[in-house]
Amino acid sequence: MKGFVHTVRAGGKIDLRLDASGYKRVAALTDQIVQALESSADHLAFDDDSSPEAIRQKFGVSKKAFKQALGQLYKGRRIRFLKPGIHLLDTP
Repeated sequence: MKGFVHTVRAGGKIDLRLDASGYKRVAALTDQIVQALESSADHLAFDDDSSPEAIRQKFGVSKKAFKQALGQLYKGRRIRFLKPGIHLLDTP
């Protein structure tokens, strides 16, 4: 299993996480979401209201990371929320 060191504590103990922290995990995930959208006629049934289990099963990330990636795509005007689902917008 792959993990990421979050904190090194006194006594040499470490705190691990399954996902990279912060926006480091978002860049690769935004590409993954765009690829999934492109391969499914520019529409996915996933959005920020999707269950954490469904997101983890489809993309292998936490719901928080997924929502951060959706936020970045939305701010970049790459997606539109359909409620439910998302749609890939044409890019210039």
